[in-house]
Amino acid sequence: MPRIRGFLLDFGGVSAPLSVFSAAIATPAPPAARGERAPGHAPADTTRAQHRRPVFAAARRAARGIYRRVSRGGSTGVRRGGRDGCVMRRAARRGAQSAPRRNSRCAHAQRTLTPELSAALLCPLMLNRMTPARATLGLALLALLVTLGCRSGPEIGGEGPRLSRAGRRPPQPLPSPMRAIWVARYHYRTPGDVRRIMARCAALGANTVLWQVRGEGTVAYPSRLEPWSREFDFRDPGYDPLALAVSEAHRRGLRLEAWVNVMPGWRGSAPPPVKSQLYHAHPDWFVADARGRRQPLGDFYVILNPCRPEVRRHIANVIAEIATNYDVDGVHLDYVRFAWDGIPNARARFPRDAQTLALYRRETGRTPDEDPVAWDAWRAAQVTRTVAEARQALRRARPGATLTAAVWNDPDEGYREYLQSGPAWLRAGLVDALLPMAYSERPAAFVADIETHRAAVPGGRIVPGVGVYKLKSAAGLEAQLAACARWGGDWALFSYDALFPTGRDPNAYDPVQDLRRRVVVAAARE
Repeated sequence: MPRIRGFLLDFGGVSAPLSVFSAAIATPAPPAARGERAPGHAPADTTRAQHRRPVFAAARRAARGIYRRVSRGGSTGVRRGGRDGCVMRRAARRGAQSAPRRNSRCAHAQRTLTPELSAALLCPLMLNRMTPARATLGLALLALLVTLGCRSGPEIGGEGPRLSRAGRRPPQPLPSPMRAIWVARYHYRTPGDVRRIMARCAALGANTVLWQVRGEGTVAYPSRLEPWSREFDFRDPGYDPLALAVSEAHRRGLRLEAWVNVMPGWRGSAPPPVKSQLYHAHPDWFVADARGRRQPLGDFYVILNPCRPEVRRHIANVIAEIATNYDVDGVHLDYVRFAWDGIPNARARFPRDAQTLALYRRETGRTPDEDPVAWDAWRAAQVTRTVAEARQALRRARPGATLTAAVWNDPDEGYREYLQSGPAWLRAGLVDALLPMAYSERPAAFVADIETHRAAVPGGRIVPGVGVYKLKSAAGLEAQLAACARWGGDWALFSYDALFPTGRDPNAYDPVQDLRRRVVVAAARE
């Protein structure tokens, strides 16, 4: 029996009821409880009933305590003891794809624990047919069942793993120099892909991976807010790609920033097949013209309307969900602009829905046509509000995590065409770094774009985005990386599939990719 007690303690135990269970286990049952007659005692069944009473009371107290704590949204009294420490910390160190988590919300906790709680509440009735020895053993096993149910049961609704604050790895600051690689959502599907990508990024000399987790109103991790991405056929792939990516990155000394496409809500010629996707669930969240018509479906993203407070709140909630449930070192924002590509006269047409116009009139007292410059400034301010609310959500959920943003290569053009104010975000401290997408085959154009950003925010952290996919020669890539070295050595390479094979044959040889890799490795060693 002491071995049973140790077994429970190694798994954490349940603090309040465990003292009752362990004491009962350690105390041998009286002869009457074993069905024997002891001198001067009543028949065995009467004594058995007498010895059951304190056990009933203990079980009732334990069940009530567990139920009260869970129904209030609190913990179930899980202890963090045991030789190997907390189960959650061990899982985090191993990088388990589906790490255990505590149930912190009443409704989800009750749904998760219904079988266990029902058993706990009915336990005193079942004990009527048990001897105290069997009852205490049953209660001990019940305690273990409730403990494991509370600690590792997946919550209904697909929420990602919840990590205890005590067992979390603190976020790492921006390295100097920062050497990052963008890894898009279509670069990985299997656990083997994730591990291979991280190993290759580390071998290349990178220290940061920009890992895409949200592309078009769908995500690549278990979420309560958005469905799985089309890259996983809109369903759970059987593992948590983001949890595995974080674990594999950290194991190799890499930082990982969760890359989030902010404004895109869908892309394709047909609507999403999942009815919970934003295109179906919140059609009013998308930009619309004066007649209430959304962007046409096609080859370009249809985008969310950042002028609507509920859209900004949703984006902030997505970021908070990621930062709460995963040990990411930061969040990387992309498409933080009115990305209305492919639509003629889009800047004048969108958004002109009734609610947006009412919000504009309420805040400014004007209509868009009265002052087009003011209308542009107001819409740009809503994009900036989106960044500010994302920053606030990230700070609350994961203090110390960094926020970076990919921005248009030319800041003036970014504002003029897409109402993006990247330099203003950096000056205001809303982001920690800007990554201008200065993708060009011509070194002179690349240098001009980066110098423009550096002049717009003197002393601000500008990490040049290098369009590796456009560079076919060693000389062109060497020239751009040499310019990065003159600016301090920061660079971000777009993207992984320009450097390594992906898809069905991840080991295929491509001479251009091999050439690029050699140039990058040499630059990283300097």
